Amino acid sequence: MRLAHQRENGMTLVESVSHSIIRAIKDGQWPIGGRIPSIRQLARDWEISPFSVAEAYDRLVAQGYLHARAGSGFFVAGGGKPAPAAPAVELSALPVDDHWLLQQVFEHDDDALLVGCGWLPPDWRDANAQQRALRALARQPNRGLGYGDPRGLAILRSLLAEKLAEKGIPAGARQIVLSQGASRALDMVAGTFLQPGDCVLVDDPGYCNLLSSLRHRGLRLLGVPWGPQGPQLAPLQTLLEAHRPKAFFTNPWLHNPTGASYSPSCAHQVVKLAEQYQMLLIEDDVSADFCEPRSPTLAALDGLRQTIYIGSFSKSVAPGLRVGYLAADDDKLAALLRYKMMSGLTSAELNERLVAEIVQQGGYRRQLERLGKQLAAAQQRAQRQLRQLGWRLFAEPDNGLFLLAQPPEPCDPRQLAETARKQGILLAPGHLFRPYSADSAWLRFNVAYAHAPRLWQFLAECRPVGDSMQAEQAAKE
Repeated sequence: MRLAHQRENGMTLVESVSHSIIRAIKDGQWPIGGRIPSIRQLARDWEISPFSVAEAYDRLVAQGYLHARAGSGFFVAGGGKPAPAAPAVELSALPVDDHWLLQQVFEHDDDALLVGCGWLPPDWRDANAQQRALRALARQPNRGLGYGDPRGLAILRSLLAEKLAEKGIPAGARQIVLSQGASRALDMVAGTFLQPGDCVLVDDPGYCNLLSSLRHRGLRLLGVPWGPQGPQLAPLQTLLEAHRPKAFFTNPWLHNPTGASYSPSCAHQVVKLAEQYQMLLIEDDVSADFCEPRSPTLAALDGLRQTIYIGSFSKSVAPGLRVGYLAADDDKLAALLRYKMMSGLTSAELNERLVAEIVQQGGYRRQLERLGKQLAAAQQRAQRQLRQLGWRLFAEPDNGLFLLAQPPEPCDPRQLAETARKQGILLAPGHLFRPYSADSAWLRFNVAYAHAPRLWQFLAECRPVGDSMQAEQAAKE
């Protein structure tokens, strides 16, 4: 049957051809198993380029609408019905164990409330900026598809050098290496400078993915207990004196999971101790974009002598692009670069180009300011509602994603998380953030997701004996 074609508004020619063919298949005009016109024949019939028809046919083969037979042409495959997908993982069927936030949370269903996750909601990000950047890259054919520079995209490293200079960190573009997210950067440090059996210090509580990764490498983890102003200095010095650890992995600013930050005096003391005990200091500053621009960093205080500085665009731009970076002195950076190339070659230049396009757009800084204001408001709202339900706050952050809170007695965090997941609510109990999963009375909240009434209703209903009027008010807000 000969079909007519009319260009669809808002579509490219190839998209319009593909759409017409799909409609013909679904309407039964081109039956399943039937041979369809050749590329040249359809191009003549529709008075379009054979190249456009060929590209449309290739797309439809990839999508399962058509299949090609060598020497015979193209045939309707089966209405484009995809192969049966693996059954979706039910949130309520997942155990709240060490893998909860490392893998299973990424397999959530769309209706789940991700209060325990570690990223911003998709609708908080600047979709227009991302689309503009994608269109700009599309106008640069074959750019970013090779292996790229071992250090990472030069223009992005130059932009980062300017950003770090504003924080007082003495790192030029050649002292920066791009990585596949901050998690990969942390793993690069461990793989470059540490051996199984080495003793390392970590925040307690700390970043769950890092703790699991370091344990997997056979390292001995010693937790440095945290308070509302950073690591407690007396236990830190005791651990240094007794164990002489090789490194301290720490997240000083808008800390994951507590939301707290180092006080200025704490930062100075930690840098001083690292120098005194010749300990490598790894500063994980993934939330830097939400801190005050002039906030002190360990790397600035130390001048990158004992410190390796790690950052990421996952929190502020998009987590799926997986673009992070490290800054270090020349000797450490050379070793890190060798490890990067041996363990995975170059990082994804296409993703790095996309981030560079977004960062160079005029509205990027304004978007960061908007995100900062949204997070500050979300922090205040979540803190207020938790207090009304009788929860204890570990710290009272002014900004950032995270808030650590302790439920009123006799609530148990693990049991509470088990109950919540059966109602499609992801909570993150504190044992997930402790070395070797030690017990914890706390839970981590992502304040960007802590606005849904059903969360507060759930917490109010699980609340032990107390003021019911306060519980009802918190659930309404």
